[in-house]
Amino acid sequence: MNSTEININIEKLKNLAQRLPDNPGVYLMKNGAGRIIYIGKAKSLKKRVRSYFTGLKDIKTRHLRDKIADIETFITQNEVEALLLENNLIKRWKPRYNINLKDGKTYPVIKLTCEEYPRVYRTRRIVFDGSKYYGPFAKANQIDLYLNIIDRTFPLKKCKTRCKSKRQPCFYYHIGRCTAPCCSMITKEEYMALVDKVRMLLSGKTEELVRELKGKMKEASNSHEYELAGRYRDQIKAIEELSEEQKVVDFQDEARDYLGFW
Repeated sequence: MNSTEININIEKLKNLAQRLPDNPGVYLMKNGAGRIIYIGKAKSLKKRVRSYFTGLKDIKTRHLRDKIADIETFITQNEVEALLLENNLIKRWKPRYNINLKDGKTYPVIKLTCEEYPRVYRTRRIVFDGSKYYGPFAKANQIDLYLNIIDRTFPLKKCKTRCKSKRQPCFYYHIGRCTAPCCSMITKEEYMALVDKVRMLLSGKTEELVRELKGKMKEASNSHEYELAGRYRDQIKAIEELSEEQKVVDFQDEARDYLGFW
């Protein structure tokens, strides 16, 4: 485009930016061929996108600005969601003008394996082997909080080997961090009930989980099983510590809902 066409296009994009919502989100800048050339996040989409077309800019920004033909946006509930979405979209599209996040780096997720006796742990590697993934987590303390609560309240096995009959449970069992299915210290049904609770917790269904645990706590108390009721009470308290809502990304392509408008 010549300078006149560029100026006309910039004015058009200014008007587009002015109509954007004052919400956090992610913006995708496209060239004339419809190819995504830059992806960014913003606390306010309107202010951030508008800033590209006002004031003096460095050479790189001016060069990018002159290539923009259209801008698409995604609204998120908060800045953390915008950060995570930006990360995922950059990994997918690898825009020319994005330098960071194209080198394979990513945020950690929590993996719930698909083994006979599932395990739960953090990872940065997504393998479509039937396992469930929850996250990603932008802050290290968030993933640590989840794993610590799971470890204390719904302890799953730690060892990587398949469960075999053993005479003595491992150290983790003695400190209350494993239920020792390998030594038949817990039945398969009881173990999978723990897995279901972990799945509910990681899926954000904490209200449903707390409601279920409160019912069991009441039953145990009415039956004078006060030690069991106390364990349920501690589980409820730990879950309620998760006051900050964590949005998750579904890594299964076939299990998504899409909504868009023009």
